[in-house]
Amino acid sequence: MQQGYTGPEVCKITGISYRQLDHWTSTKLISASIRNIKGSGFHRIYSFNDIVLVKLVNKLRSAGISLQKIRIALKNISKILGKNTNISDVSVFSDGTSIYVLTENDQMIDLLKKGQAVFGISLGPVHTETEAEILSLYPDKISSANK
Repeated sequence: MQQGYTGPEVCKITGISYRQLDHWTSTKLISASIRNIKGSGFHRIYSFNDIVLVKLVNKLRSAGISLQKIRIALKNISKILGKNTNISDVSVFSDGTSIYVLTENDQMIDLLKKGQAVFGISLGPVHTETEAEILSLYPDKISSANK
């Protein structure tokens, strides 16, 4: 059986208030995936991955990202990655406008544009490639200033 955490334990771990946790859970922004029952005598039970998502939401909120954008991103991350993906295998980025996920196979995806792939170019390899091309075509033009 999966280890579970009560609401007060999640709050202590994440640093958010119980009221905030209850609001995010009640509005289905996040879920208590082990037991999501509310009522007298029952407690929601959150999984480790639920806690990671609570911390993610909290960090994105602290960065000024709206709950509306976070909600869309979380819905799309589940669709894109699937239920069996370990959430710790991805990285989430934001530029303040959108939210991106970098998957374990190094694919960058814009979570607010229904999974539109984004690409990045590391300039280190481009520098090395350019230097090699110049060296092969114009060996006398390579200088230490290009390095």
